[in-house]
Amino acid sequence: MEFMVRLTAPEGGQSIVIEDDGRVGYAYFLDADDRIRGDVWLYNRCTAPKEPEWHNRERAPFANSAAYVCAARIIGLPTSPEEFSVTWDDAGALIFLRGEILARVADGAAPGWSVLASKDGPLAKAMSPT
Repeated sequence: MEFMVRLTAPEGGQSIVIEDDGRVGYAYFLDADDRIRGDVWLYNRCTAPKEPEWHNRERAPFANSAAYVCAARIIGLPTSPEEFSVTWDDAGALIFLRGEILARVADGAAPGWSVLASKDGPLAKAMSPT
């Protein structure tokens, strides 16, 4: 399954692009000129690799490695882009999957925060699901 969805702030200008390439899911915070200003790893569809991939640019976008993935937190992976929603605030945007908080991304946050990250790493910072 591969998809891309763009969710735009109510006042326009900023938007979130969620991209799933069939292997991993990421969200990107875009400014009014469509420049990426922040990003966050959302999930792996593939098995989390034992060794980090981010040392090999050819593997991008990178799957998060097992040491950084919260194995105890299980979610059903999305089956369509319509399962995502976003709420906007002064700090950026909260990303929801089927009504449950999945991540936060903001202008200048690279990486942002994901509830599926077990600890802070180069692809996502750990985030509480509440």
